[in-house]
Amino acid sequence: MERMKKVLVILLCMSLAISSLAGCKKSDKPGTDGSTAKPTTEGTSTEGTPTEGAKELKEVDFSEPAEFTYWLFSSPNDYYSSYNDNPVLQYLNKRFNMTLDCQQPAVGTETDSLNLMFGTGEYTDMIDVTQYTGSISQLYDDGIIIDIADYLDYMPNLSKLLEDENYRKSTYTDDGKILSLGAYNIQDGSMWGGMVYRRDILETMTGGNVVFPSGNPEPTTIEDWDYMLPLMKQYFEAAGMADYAVLILPAVGYFPSDELISSFGTSISYYLDNGTVKYGPMDDGYYNYLKKMNEWYKAGYIYKDFASRTNDMFYLPNTSLTYGGAAGIWFGINNQLGTALSMPDYGLNVDIRALKNPLDAANGITNAPNRMHTKFYESVTKYVVTTACEDVERLLATIDFLYSEEGAMLRNYGLDKEHGSAGDDIYVKNGLEEGTYSFDENGTFQYNKILSNAGGTLTGFDAFGGNRLPGLGYNIYEVENNSDLNKEASAIWYTYDEASKNLPTSLSRTTEEDDTYTSNQTNIDDYVNAAVLKFILGTETLNETTWETFKNQLKAYGIEENIAIQQAAYDRYLNR
Repeated sequence: MERMKKVLVILLCMSLAISSLAGCKKSDKPGTDGSTAKPTTEGTSTEGTPTEGAKELKEVDFSEPAEFTYWLFSSPNDYYSSYNDNPVLQYLNKRFNMTLDCQQPAVGTETDSLNLMFGTGEYTDMIDVTQYTGSISQLYDDGIIIDIADYLDYMPNLSKLLEDENYRKSTYTDDGKILSLGAYNIQDGSMWGGMVYRRDILETMTGGNVVFPSGNPEPTTIEDWDYMLPLMKQYFEAAGMADYAVLILPAVGYFPSDELISSFGTSISYYLDNGTVKYGPMDDGYYNYLKKMNEWYKAGYIYKDFASRTNDMFYLPNTSLTYGGAAGIWFGINNQLGTALSMPDYGLNVDIRALKNPLDAANGITNAPNRMHTKFYESVTKYVVTTACEDVERLLATIDFLYSEEGAMLRNYGLDKEHGSAGDDIYVKNGLEEGTYSFDENGTFQYNKILSNAGGTLTGFDAFGGNRLPGLGYNIYEVENNSDLNKEASAIWYTYDEASKNLPTSLSRTTEEDDTYTSNQTNIDDYVNAAVLKFILGTETLNETTWETFKNQLKAYGIEENIAIQQAAYDRYLNR
């Protein structure tokens, strides 16, 4: 886990980054009390009934222009360099008579910029803290962020959503506060990526007679992989490739999505086992995983230089190999499936298929869920409102629109003709005058035909929507309109979803717990990450003696204390 840099280093960097704070304001508010709401002349949507704590619906005056600031991580795409130019944001600015000024640091400097902002006390009005590694509760205790629950009477759409127990538990803290806004969905979405393999290689090497030991038509067990991997190695060797990968592991030695590790009945980190919190690297299954990876590495099945590929994203590993016909198994994305990566000019016709997590059936493992899937009511992304905001009511009333059905459609799909697609320069420039979507005479949703979602050539659909803002995602049509190939792959990647062992994303620790947990976890993460590579690469022998030494060191670093903290946080979550 990447940790925050010390304040001294941050201050030394201040002169280089001070320009990124030009639009920030210093907070002089000790808390969140008080109201600056203006006399009502025009209100937000009043759909739904406010939850308790929002007993009297209030409205906000939008007649005067207002300006707010928003810090968010960089959002590189092919259509605009700053999120200020995002078409949905431009629409919101016009509709609500405001300017939401987005401040984005350069790629690679985000963590330093965020920590610098917290270190100097110069905050934007809203901050994306999704990748913040510190304690959000501590930000509240330090007077940096507000309790949004105090303002629910300005947010009827969010209030209505919170009447559902699932959303409520994911949004409130244990003591009844709302410290961050989330990005939720209407329903569970489709999976966008997972393990994939080159089926064509197996067909070639067996003359079309692929026979997995499990008896299944697709590989489903570790034994099946032991059958598949050497065939792939023989294929690449026969092709005379100088650089190839039968299996690509991320540089850390494991998939953050739990692929392959869950195959052995464990996880990369904390997980639930029938209500009990456990830590994967303490499990026998983790030992079995490391043993098998070391075996495969020595056999030449795992890419020899995987540990050096530290800049690769786990879902886009070593693209020169995956897109160059020189990889057999990797974590892929849905637009790589089928024949998408074929190179007919070179006589290469590939068949890339989605893979289930293989089961360590020899040790009685019967399910292998991944960590990728968050439920529709959970939010991985988090947005806070700071005490520097001078008109909290108006900002939140505006954001609340994005929790309505209309706002959720905008976040998810962007502008249609009714919402001004023909007047947006980016839409017009890219041939989207008619919008990104429409409904036909029968009320059927359809993507604009020029978009890749509908089989066209215009890619990067997310750039036309507003998914970098808090709110709701109306993802029903997204799921319905997915291709048959992607639906089939998603079902495969979700095979063991019902057995999910994920902890809720909204667990909250007390400030005292978080201090202890964070201090312990820094040492734990550093030690585990170093040891995993040593065991897989074989630079340190893995046997029962060294494994006990490994676990004892984790105990010395406080793993048992951290497990207890996570268990207490989970128990409190259940009682929300």
